[in-house]
Amino acid sequence: MNIADICDNAKKAREYALLGNYDSSMVYYQGVYQQIHKHCQSLKDPALKVKWQQVRQELAEEYEQVKSIVGTLESFKSDRPIYIPTSEERPEDPAVWPPPTPAEHK
Repeated sequence: MNIADICDNAKKAREYALLGNYDSSMVYYQGVYQQIHKHCQSLKDPALKVKWQQVRQELAEEYEQVKSIVGTLESFKSDRPIYIPTSEERPEDPAVWPPPTPAEHK
């Protein structure tokens, strides 16, 4: 496993997220997560393995944040009609002046 590839893919995941290309970002996050998992399996040094697992956990948290952003954006795209109350349904606000009455012209 090439560590430079892991670093490059993590960098791309972050850059895509910053640029608003969340779909590509999530793909890179998933890929780098799997790469780190495979890399951890090949490590013999327990201390080094723990450090890589911490990195993997931090990237997983970043991935969850990107997923949350995507979920928020998707909620704006819902087909729910927006309800706007009519003037009869709106309560009168004493701080707002009523519309002017038309002037009589003779």
